[in-house]
Amino acid sequence: MIPQNKINKAFKKVIQSELKDASTEDVILIATAIWHEGFVPDIAWLESLSIEDQCIAGYITEFLAGFNVICKEEREHLLSVSKHFSSNAKNIAPNKNRDELATQWGVAHDLTPYFEHIAHLQTRHYKHTSEYKRPSRNFVL
Repeated sequence: MIPQNKINKAFKKVIQSELKDASTEDVILIATAIWHEGFVPDIAWLESLSIEDQCIAGYITEFLAGFNVICKEEREHLLSVSKHFSSNAKNIAPNKNRDELATQWGVAHDLTPYFEHIAHLQTRHYKHTSEYKRPSRNFVL
């Protein structure tokens, strides 16, 4: 299992980068933690962040919850966290170079530049060694 403090540190660094120049290694760590370790950002910790940072965290959480590599219960838990902060989202103009979800969250940059580095983590060929046990086999389709 990836240590919680390591995940939180990477998550905070990616949030503070505003997704402009986040470390690829940190983005990979976050995706791995969410998709394969059952990581869910702590609401109390997120509440300690600025409103803008909460929106970035909400966007990252909702974006990564949208893939079928996680089960239904994991997805619902992640979406409940992002929903907690969705009212903080500010309106920004759409941009053809930014995904629609980022626009909805009022986030200027998105995760698409990093997707090529995390896409392989969600394939059936990817093997992750962990003690984590999924709550169910009801995968999101």
